[in-house]
Amino acid sequence: MKTQLNLTGDSKTLDALSRFLAAFETVQPEPIMQPKAICGEDNVIYIEVGYRTEEDSFLVGDHMAKIGAEIVEEMDILVALAPFVIEEPMGEGSRMDTVASGEL
Repeated sequence: MKTQLNLTGDSKTLDALSRFLAAFETVQPEPIMQPKAICGEDNVIYIEVGYRTEEDSFLVGDHMAKIGAEIVEEMDILVALAPFVIEEPMGEGSRMDTVASGEL
């Protein structure tokens, strides 16, 4: 999986990011969009990534929080997953349309 990078950092920072991404590539379920790594104003490296469901984002987020904790403990660099749910457009006949029309 390729990750879009938008940051600059020293070799230690890049090592921490590499370690995080190596673990991230083994996690299921896979994201539905390409991850994007950015460095926040707080010097935290955030990996933004979208998932189909809130449950998927929670499962992966929980697992990667443990990996991030190990990295910050060993390297003093915080890398954090920032998962979000990609909203699919609601079309006619979708569950929300059915609920809104009182058909359930």
